[in-house]
Amino acid sequence: MWDNDIRHTELAYSDGAAASFGVPLLPWSTVQTWLRACEHIHFDILVQRLATKLENFDPTRFVTMYHVDAMSGYDFESFLGELFRTAGYDVEGTKLSGDQGADLFVSRFGKKIVIQAKNYSGSVGNGAVQEAVSAKSFYGCDETMVVTNSYFTRSAIELAGAAGVRLVGRRDLQTYLDDYNQRIIEQYQVKATDMSTSDAP
Repeated sequence: MWDNDIRHTELAYSDGAAASFGVPLLPWSTVQTWLRACEHIHFDILVQRLATKLENFDPTRFVTMYHVDAMSGYDFESFLGELFRTAGYDVEGTKLSGDQGADLFVSRFGKKIVIQAKNYSGSVGNGAVQEAVSAKSFYGCDETMVVTNSYFTRSAIELAGAAGVRLVGRRDLQTYLDDYNQRIIEQYQVKATDMSTSDAP
């Protein structure tokens, strides 16, 4: 708004902000007011999501990290496919052997990502990162990712940073699970609404 010289009476821009170092564009009190408004909006969203979960909670449809830990390697690969598919990606699996380090291919917006899946009880080391790099080159993918229910060693993190490999460890995977479960709830809500509408006289 400031760049395009869009003025509102409630926004008291400081015209000297662009030319003087340390001069804020807006008074701190205005920024604080906005922050408080954003916090209220965020809180309302969280409350609405919690209410949705409680109304439509079906424990058989939810996937927790404990479920993931109990999966076999192939089950983990299959579930990751469902996870990314639910998130809006196109998903393509690989054959079970001779996959050249690729367990899964996902694509969206014209970018193809090769995924190396590691369902481990111990830490994931350099080998997984090296396999991911090889798979990216072999299949000509745009990006590569290693996903695990565990954690990565320090050397694996350093190698991934140098090689441009995205690492999704246990904490990040939990975020993916939360989003997945939320989408399952929302899809259930839409289906329930559609059914009740179609049953109406």
